[in-house]
Amino acid sequence: MIIKWFLELIVGILNFFLGLIPKFTLPSWMGDVAGFVGTVFAFAGSMGAWFPGALVLTVLSAVLSVWAVSFGIKVARIVASFFTAGGGSAA
Repeated sequence: MIIKWFLELIVGILNFFLGLIPKFTLPSWMGDVAGFVGTVFAFAGSMGAWFPGALVLTVLSAVLSVWAVSFGIKVARIVASFFTAGGGSAA
């Protein structure tokens, strides 16, 4: 009973303060996120002469795949150590 009253009081206070904030509409460019992202990638793609984006993506994907494989090996070792009575101490 007291908790319900306390929560209603907090919600009422929050509604009061949120009601003080004026309403506004978003600019049109914020509503068209797909077009904005496409424009950004088009501008970034034209910088290929100065920034090797394909090489960076290749290196990042290689590093992430090595991390994923390493994590998988570590989890497999921990699970295997439970079966061999190691207690999961293969960290």
